[in-house]
Amino acid sequence: MQQLRTGLLVAALFLAVAVVSRSLASSVTETMPVWLGSGVTFSALLISPRWRWPAILAGVWLASMIWGMAAHGLNPVGAAAFASIEAVSGAMGCWVASLGRNDPDTPAGMALFLCGAALASCLGGALAMALWQWQRPGLNLTLEGVAWVLSTMVGILLLTPVVTAFRGFHLQLSGGMPMMQFLGGGAAFLLFLCAVALVFIDRSGERYGQVAATLAYLPMPFLLIAAALWGARGGAVALLLGGLLIIGRTAHGGGPFAVAEGFSGEAVIEVQGFVTIWAAVMIAVRALSDGRRQALVDAQAWRLRYERIMREVGVATVEYDAATGHATWGMGADKVLGEDVARISSLDEWLERIEPDERGLVEATWSSVASGETWASEQSYTVVQADGERLRVRERLACVRGADDEVEMVVGMLRPEPLENDNG
Repeated sequence: MQQLRTGLLVAALFLAVAVVSRSLASSVTETMPVWLGSGVTFSALLISPRWRWPAILAGVWLASMIWGMAAHGLNPVGAAAFASIEAVSGAMGCWVASLGRNDPDTPAGMALFLCGAALASCLGGALAMALWQWQRPGLNLTLEGVAWVLSTMVGILLLTPVVTAFRGFHLQLSGGMPMMQFLGGGAAFLLFLCAVALVFIDRSGERYGQVAATLAYLPMPFLLIAAALWGARGGAVALLLGGLLIIGRTAHGGGPFAVAEGFSGEAVIEVQGFVTIWAAVMIAVRALSDGRRQALVDAQAWRLRYERIMREVGVATVEYDAATGHATWGMGADKVLGEDVARISSLDEWLERIEPDERGLVEATWSSVASGETWASEQSYTVVQADGERLRVRERLACVRGADDEVEMVVGMLRPEPLENDNG
């Protein structure tokens, strides 16, 4: 029953978005300018375990067969072939996209997702040409094949990022993006809508003359800014709405792509390619930026975890540049060695704090490690703090070598010890 419910739910969603696709735009080709049904197929397969794929594909096949008979007037055999193309091409493309089960928002997942979407689109377009040659011999098969490829690609690139971004979404009363960031994204999206209203208007050639074609790029930077500010979820929704708006306006005869057509349907083919390229660019930019941001977050989390452990066990860390002696203290070092330690920025300043009769040995030891003569060292000495208090520390130094095997950094761990005259 669970598998049956899954198949019926997918079929219902497929038919619903198919109706939406048809209402948004019209075309001289059998294939609509944007086919969101392919996005439902791809999304459902991508976010589901493979043991659920048979039920999903069965739902897609059933809905596609119904749509083939209702919307394209195909006989049951032709509709079955139409449905098989949708299910087979979607399954093959999503199999590639799901290799390794990478998150589509990571660089590796993004690359596989784009490859899978391209495979599903091209395979579907090739099979569609054979279908229409069989069912509609009088059609322009090349035009139909190209329209199928681009329409499928647009549907996948616009809808699937929305589904994957909102997977596991829970409404929160707090913890969202800052208000200024939200408003900034909203302002950018509003500018995008204004630019679309100005550029993708009826008879744009009469209004803007020869520059009409170049104005097609004017709205897109605003959409890119809005997507970047709104993050994965808001950006995916902005891309979906923006792509549908541009394609819909062009399919109804507005905008620079409809100024002059060499053949019937050329404007739709051009806007499909235009939106496909921009969608792929925005998906790639988002994945690369999110991957970098997540890497920084993970690195910071590990650093904080390490520093917290060091602080709790009473150990301070320091990094010295082997050439200049510049010192960088780890977080929490002031809790271990005193509050003024954070103001010490070099080896020379640290040496000034050491008891004079021990300073020479400490400096010589540090130089030995920094030059690479000694890999590591360990010693104890007394430090005089800014308030005059004396502190005994045990220090362990080690050298860090670069790719050329030269010492680049000297790292140290310092732990307070009881003074020699301390009875405790």
